[in-house]
Amino acid sequence: MATNRNTLKIYLGQIKYHLPTFIIALICMPATTLLIDTGLAYFLSMAIGDLSSGNTAAMQQHLLFAAIVGGAGVLTNFIGFQALVQHESRIRTRLYNFVFSALLYKDLQFFVNEKVGALTSRFIDFTRSHILIQDLLIIRTLGFSLSLIVGLIIVSQSAPLLALILLGLIILIVVQIKVFTTIRAPFRHRRKKLIGEIHGEIADSVTNSLMVKTFAQEEHEKQHLYKRTKELEKVFIKDIALFGVDGTIRTSIMISTQVIAIGIAATMVANGQLTIAIAIFSMAYLQRLASQTFQLGELINGYDEALLQAAPMSDILTKPVTVFDQPGSKKHIIKTPAIAFHNVSYHYSESGADVIKSLELDIPAGQRVGLVGHSGAGKTTITHLLLRFADATGGSITIDDVDLRDYTQQSLRQQISYVPQEPLLFHRSLRENIAYGNLKASDTQIRKAAEQANALEFIDALPDGLDTLVGERGVKLSGGQRQRVAIARAILKDAPILILDEATSALDSASELLIQKSLGTLMKGRTSIVIAHRLSTIAKLDRIIVMDDGKIAEDGTHDELLKRGGIYAKLWAHQSGGFIEE
Repeated sequence: MATNRNTLKIYLGQIKYHLPTFIIALICMPATTLLIDTGLAYFLSMAIGDLSSGNTAAMQQHLLFAAIVGGAGVLTNFIGFQALVQHESRIRTRLYNFVFSALLYKDLQFFVNEKVGALTSRFIDFTRSHILIQDLLIIRTLGFSLSLIVGLIIVSQSAPLLALILLGLIILIVVQIKVFTTIRAPFRHRRKKLIGEIHGEIADSVTNSLMVKTFAQEEHEKQHLYKRTKELEKVFIKDIALFGVDGTIRTSIMISTQVIAIGIAATMVANGQLTIAIAIFSMAYLQRLASQTFQLGELINGYDEALLQAAPMSDILTKPVTVFDQPGSKKHIIKTPAIAFHNVSYHYSESGADVIKSLELDIPAGQRVGLVGHSGAGKTTITHLLLRFADATGGSITIDDVDLRDYTQQSLRQQISYVPQEPLLFHRSLRENIAYGNLKASDTQIRKAAEQANALEFIDALPDGLDTLVGERGVKLSGGQRQRVAIARAILKDAPILILDEATSALDSASELLIQKSLGTLMKGRTSIVIAHRLSTIAKLDRIIVMDDGKIAEDGTHDELLKRGGIYAKLWAHQSGGFIEE
């Protein structure tokens, strides 16, 4: 229930931005149903009653009223439909942008824990659900309710007993639908969850198609998905079986009520207690009501299904972020890119064990620092804390003597160039991927950055050059090419702080030698942090810090650390092919 309330609160929050078209549709569409389904039926029934009594003048008058009501219904339908189309188009646009923006500002850890396929499915379902709920409310629920109330009032004026039977039918059907909706709820929830999981599994397998083919595991992936789809099939059959029972009971109630109501109406007409006109209206009304009993079920189930579809994304949207701009944070400009870690500790919420332990580290402005150590030593965690992908659980980090939490996240990251171990590329052109570091860069600047990163040679060899689409996640490029594009992007960003997380690990020896000079130029005058397993990458840096179990084990230059004969010296002596042995 709390999730449903949150969903409706989000939807209502978006409606207020386009209130005029919503109100017009809210008035006109139900009015159309009332005018045509009830008003028109009433006046036509009266005209038939007049005809049976031979009152021609009254018949003509009622036919005129029927024509006026019908014409008004056509007009309100046109106005309401136009308003509804405009409103839903605008709301869909707002929701797309609202949800996308909310997702973009989620913590990095959120995306680590989510499957892209399932997330995309939830995104689409959430937007679609709003339109479905709105259609159910404006087009069907309000119109049906108005027609029902007005019809009951008309019938009750001449035949209270008949009105009570009709009201009893409605109450009985609503209760019956609610009972079966509650019984079916676990199956529908499970069905929705399984559909999301299936979408996620498909996206995961397709995204990793290279690995699937490399290990010849197509059959394994098929069987893996088959288990999910088979479970969905079983849940679906159970759900639909209950739906069949629900429909059978409803049909029985509807037929029984019709027989009883028609019998009572016929008796009342025969005894002169009910006019032919009201009897005809009552029967027409009852017939329409009977035909709408299944629609009433669809209506209630429709709301339930729409809210069920929206629930996963609604939970995501209402879940608080753990990394956010603190009150009073500013867009500080880094003038002196000195970095300091003051007694910093960090642990993942899942494990509780510290990954970084009481870290004290000062990096003067312009210093080039290498971080080394075995996997799990805390190297990448340090860079993530520096970029505020996560906040330290103890202590503080400052840049230019300003606490990171006093920077806005955007202003902080705009002033740090980051090249991760796994190059991140959009399914866009090479030009767009490189220019992501500086969206205002000219073609000349883009080409210069590509040249400095030793990427221009392979780019110019491509038929479309910088206009070449790289494929999803850069799949059309080799690992080394992707990393050179990522380095070019960092060069173009021209930030005062540079972080390279295994940025040359995918390069062959020839490419690495060519790019070392470019990286040297890039690091000049910038505070640089370089993580590397290939120790030759960092041997000439100003300072090397050896991490071990979340702490600084050694700190010094390459020569100083070799003389000490400690961890670094052992890593240097035992590395194979230039890499630290794990």
